[in-house]
Amino acid sequence: MSSDEAGRAVRFVLWAPVIGFVLFLVASYFLALFLGLVLFFLTPEGVESGGLFLRALPVQLFGVFDFYVPVRLTLGSLFLFLWGVFLVCLVVSWWWRESFHRVVGRTLSRSAGNLFSNWLFTMVFVASMLLASFVLITAFQDVVGVETGAPALPERHFEAYLTLAYASLIEEISFRISPIGLFLVVYLFWAGRNTVATMPLWQRVKLFLAAFLYPEKAKGMVGFKTVAADGFRRGVCLGEWVVVFVTALVFGLMHLVDGVGWGPGKVTTAFMNGFVFGVVYLAYGFQAPILLHWFFNYYLYTYVLAAELYPSVSSLMVVLYQVNLFLGLFALLAFAILALTRTAKTVPETKPFEAAPPV
Repeated sequence: MSSDEAGRAVRFVLWAPVIGFVLFLVASYFLALFLGLVLFFLTPEGVESGGLFLRALPVQLFGVFDFYVPVRLTLGSLFLFLWGVFLVCLVVSWWWRESFHRVVGRTLSRSAGNLFSNWLFTMVFVASMLLASFVLITAFQDVVGVETGAPALPERHFEAYLTLAYASLIEEISFRISPIGLFLVVYLFWAGRNTVATMPLWQRVKLFLAAFLYPEKAKGMVGFKTVAADGFRRGVCLGEWVVVFVTALVFGLMHLVDGVGWGPGKVTTAFMNGFVFGVVYLAYGFQAPILLHWFFNYYLYTYVLAAELYPSVSSLMVVLYQVNLFLGLFALLAFAILALTRTAKTVPETKPFEAAPPV
């Protein structure tokens, strides 16, 4: 066996289980989407809740501005709209930049750093790492007496389900897409004004929209460095880091001051999530933070609700939780080792002590 063949064999042994977990969890994402329709429209409690009317739709922008849009629609219609948004996000995540199946198919022929061009592939690791981090941080905070608490959801299961699903979308519009997108509009049109001045009107409109939907594409349109081409260190400017940090901090604090049941310990985990949501938004576009929020609100609650209504789903729910947690802990450990290795390589060598020459 040649050295190349041996290397491929070792790589296959290491990556095959990981890819198996990735495929299993991605399949569970689409299954959760399908289960949502079944639960909301084919169960007695779901049909009853879906027929209730909503007279005003709460909207939030920039993290702090709340208002209501007068509208008359059923809860079922709102859920179906949200379901369609999540489906679009998953489909876009499968195909955008580089397709999911292409990345999976070339796993053995690429370095690990080149596997994360597709968001759906990347999301499996990021979501699992956030889940594992949440469990570890919450456990530590409980030990030291910092209470995390729990949200005060509606008593009716499907109203709680809809509340969580709606929060996955509206909170990302409020805390990520609207403030970070607006910052990018101002930054790109000002810092890139010489390039923008040569653009026709339709391209300026495209740049404006791209700043909110795909920051990477918008920065590329004016010739700025991007994460895909230059990495996070050079592809994200200081202003972007600041606005991501501030929005994450506001996101964390709002979970406490909103008075919906969370304790002070939630500020830590919500800040962590908010910061990661902001970073992936810059790197992958609007669908990335929405789906990460969807993972915690819709995906996990779907299996909890399905297990309650159909006890046979309980085993699947437990397996999915354990696989996500295991993969998250594994990825955190791998990330920590990689970070320590790179840090060690960047430490300059110190010359051995040399005696001073005689005078």
